[in-house]
Amino acid sequence: MKNSNLLLLAVTITSVALLQGCTPKTAGLDSSYLNNNRGAAGAQITKAEARQYKRQQNLTADEIRLENMKRHQASDAIQEGSGALDSAADAIKNAISIFK
Repeated sequence: MKNSNLLLLAVTITSVALLQGCTPKTAGLDSSYLNNNRGAAGAQITKAEARQYKRQQNLTADEIRLENMKRHQASDAIQEGSGALDSAADAIKNAISIFK
């Protein structure tokens, strides 16, 4: 009985110690949390760096959209070409059937 009470006490103390280590200061190490709590001087990135990063992300997204547009235009051109060939083949078949 005495050993089980000591074990329960040890587990409780260890659990409390572990839970105290999980405060927001150690659990949420994202840059916005640190920027808010440290102030501008302690920020991980500056506002100018954040703006530049956002600009780069927007440019990357624009480049991806442009590449997708180019691919769609190329596939559309190929489909139009094959459609024209199909029409020409049908016209030739119709002409041949008329002369038979």
